[in-house]
Amino acid sequence: MRTIDDKIVYELNLATPTQSFRSEVDPKAHCADLYRQLTQIYNERGTLIQRCVEEAREELKGMQSEIVKRRDDPLFMRKVRSEQSKVRELQNESSIEEIIRERSLKVFYEKCHLFYKPPQPTSKPQ
Repeated sequence: MRTIDDKIVYELNLATPTQSFRSEVDPKAHCADLYRQLTQIYNERGTLIQRCVEEAREELKGMQSEIVKRRDDPLFMRKVRSEQSKVRELQNESSIEEIIRERSLKVFYEKCHLFYKPPQPTSKPQ
């Protein structure tokens, strides 16, 4: 799902050609379309990561009540630690997602600011 972020510079070079090729490409339309793709994928990825975090937390919450009873069960305690690690990893993934989003949007604004101004968000995307 991060393909567009990995290829952001390439996509922006296609969207904002040099002056000699500008008659063949509409940079405003390309920048607008790229921004739409970016925001759509950011919303989808954010939603998926958040859902995974919530599911892992719920699983962990269900285990919390059994910890007192099963503290001496090494397999159960290993599963609890594994679930705790999963929650931490997913929270880290959310932070990584934010870094990727900021990096890609910075490059987008640097290349497209002359051709396209995105609408002001009414609320911060998740």
